[in-house]
Amino acid sequence: MKCRQAIYAFTRRCFTVGVSVGAISAVGVESAHSGEWDIIPSASVTQSVTDNARSVNTGKEADLITTATAGIAINGNGRRAQLDFSYDISKDIFWDNSELNGVRNSLLGAGNFELWEDHIFIDTRASITQQSLARTGGQTASDRGAGTNDQSVVVNYSITPNFAHRYGNWAESDIIVAFSETRFLESDTGTASTQPDASRSYDVTTLLRSGPKFTQLTWELNGNRTFTSDDTNRQTAELSGEYAVNRHVAVLARAGQETIDNSGINADNGAEFFWRGGFRLTPGPRSSIRLETGRRFGVSTFSGDASYQISSRTALTATYEEEVLTDRQLLNSNLGNLVRDPISGLLINPATGQLADPNSLESDFQEQTTLQKNFSIALTGASGRNTFAISGTGNVREDLTANTEDVTVGLTVTLDRRIWPNLDGGVNGNVSSTIQSASGAEDVIFNSGAFLTYTLGQNFSGTLRYDYLNRDSQGEIDDVEENAISLSLQKQF
Repeated sequence: MKCRQAIYAFTRRCFTVGVSVGAISAVGVESAHSGEWDIIPSASVTQSVTDNARSVNTGKEADLITTATAGIAINGNGRRAQLDFSYDISKDIFWDNSELNGVRNSLLGAGNFELWEDHIFIDTRASITQQSLARTGGQTASDRGAGTNDQSVVVNYSITPNFAHRYGNWAESDIIVAFSETRFLESDTGTASTQPDASRSYDVTTLLRSGPKFTQLTWELNGNRTFTSDDTNRQTAELSGEYAVNRHVAVLARAGQETIDNSGINADNGAEFFWRGGFRLTPGPRSSIRLETGRRFGVSTFSGDASYQISSRTALTATYEEEVLTDRQLLNSNLGNLVRDPISGLLINPATGQLADPNSLESDFQEQTTLQKNFSIALTGASGRNTFAISGTGNVREDLTANTEDVTVGLTVTLDRRIWPNLDGGVNGNVSSTIQSASGAEDVIFNSGAFLTYTLGQNFSGTLRYDYLNRDSQGEIDDVEENAISLSLQKQF
């Protein structure tokens, strides 16, 4: 009964998101007849063996797991549309621990459609993944269900119409009305657990910015009002400008007023004045540096980014940003920031160059508004038969009301190589560490893997993979170690 109820909940929510994405996609495809579109159904079966089926510290049990997966991918560019969409449904069957059997859904999509040339655009995005909402929760070495009670199916999607208008060459305006929702559904695997409440957000933004007539001095006036289902409403008005001293140096400035109701940050819910200033350097055509500092909600803030295009296929980037928001809003922001990688054509996190996982959080999920300080540095690119990505991240989540903070750092390395015309291989490694936590829990989590993929025929391949997980926690009961080997066959139709 529990399995049927969970599948029904999955299907209903997936159908809701799918209709939202699909309806807009249909309009976009209709107006994109001159573009190139790929619709690729796929199926795979994977046989894996693990030495820790339950992801536990003591009483580990080995097991064989059979996973059947069906999926579809839609990718394309048209004259007025761009769409990247993938959906997979997987069934995990444990040979000995049958109570861990379950269904997993994975969806990721981003589409942008121009409904009226130069005037009306719609951006729609969606992500569904199974996540652990706590770092000390169930984690697995390979992609499979975990039989723990902290798993949640995170449904995260947004629909954003944009009404644009140009006033000659003097100014341009945008009215952006965004609807986003985050839901936490019970997983089809593991025992029942209490999930966070759903959250909906209605966001209205009005932008007025300088047009092409302004060359040396550019400006933007931004007004925003956000309404959320948990009554953490937000109002922001901001004026920003950039003055180009010469082609290498520009001065940046911005100031505004902001109110966040019921956040606990400003007890009287009064308006707070904020400001930020800095500069942008462009030493050459392949490099750029931006640095800004200011003050917001009574604390000093800093932000910046830098990029260097080492070659046509290799780039080095670094970003640091401070934002006041909830973890729910961070999930929405992660989804909205996804971009298509020009080399692989896949959706990636632009800050790290890694494959997108917008529903993932570095720390335990929290409800309250916090000051998030995020740093990332990434080297991504390709050389000959090799593609690679190396990224480092740092996250500080500061609770301004309780005066506590969580600090997490991470390093990820991936390397893929075309060994022979029909054989690809690769390795990956990730280490993540909580070096400070409000709860006092500190840990180091290490994941690594290696794979070989051989093309057996047209759109038919086999993959042999090894994955390793080691979580070393301050509390020994949360320590987990797992080795997993899998062999899978994949077919695209």
